[in-house]
Amino acid sequence: MTIKALNGGKLLCLMAAVTGVLTLGSCNKDDDDPQPEPAPVVPVDTTPKKVIYPDQFSFRLNNSTPDSLRDTIKANTLLADGINSDSISVDVILRNKTNVDPASVSFTVSNSFLGKVNVSDNASITDSIFSVTFPAIEGSYALSINGKNRKFSVVSTEKTTSANRKLSNKYTVKLDATNKSICGIEFVPKEKITVAHLKGSGKFVNLSDDTYNKYLTSALSYVKADIDDIITENAEELLPLKELKHFAYVAENGNIFVVNVVSGNVDDAATEVALEIVY
Repeated sequence: MTIKALNGGKLLCLMAAVTGVLTLGSCNKDDDDPQPEPAPVVPVDTTPKKVIYPDQFSFRLNNSTPDSLRDTIKANTLLADGINSDSISVDVILRNKTNVDPASVSFTVSNSFLGKVNVSDNASITDSIFSVTFPAIEGSYALSINGKNRKFSVVSTEKTTSANRKLSNKYTVKLDATNKSICGIEFVPKEKITVAHLKGSGKFVNLSDDTYNKYLTSALSYVKADIDDIITENAEELLPLKELKHFAYVAENGNIFVVNVVSGNVDDAATEVALEIVY
């Protein structure tokens, strides 16, 4: 094939024509391609995220390092020199700056001797923290605070079910016109022809200082035998409170309680009485 030489004018026209075709072809191709859709606008959530921390329940045995509150706490519940050997502290911290509502707090212990009673020894509330310290008494505990509930048990590190055990568990209670009775012992304030007194369906026995102190360090079997001997000769179903210091109470089911009168025994018209109950 022979290509004839073109003069300058014809060559420029041909180049212009070719350039125009290429340019036009390029534009037509761009017009045929689909255009990408714009990305959807996603609104940014500027709401602060609230981090929810779990509430903290812990306990201390004799002011030891705090540990997570467990279902069962083992402690020495026997008396030493008339005093509970171990103490337990329970601390609750409510998270997210939630304050403790004192009206919502309920803390009870229940066992075969005491029944169900309130635990209130040395309780304190500071903003989001609730703390209570109480003697290591065997039983089932139920704590409710701000609608949150926890249950746990305290069991003895020693065998305390045998009749040969020493007395264990000292519990202090205040009886009045509202909280009238515990363990079958009922407080009766002064009425028309009576004096303030204690009554019960079981038997009361007055105790001297020496006998009371001896019972606190003796085996339960000895205490029971000694009280049985006294009951056969001298037992009462009612005890006037005035000048009353110590007494033993034998419930209908045979449970024995050795009691120290802390207050309320000054006159005949007491409106309340505080008792230390050992069993």
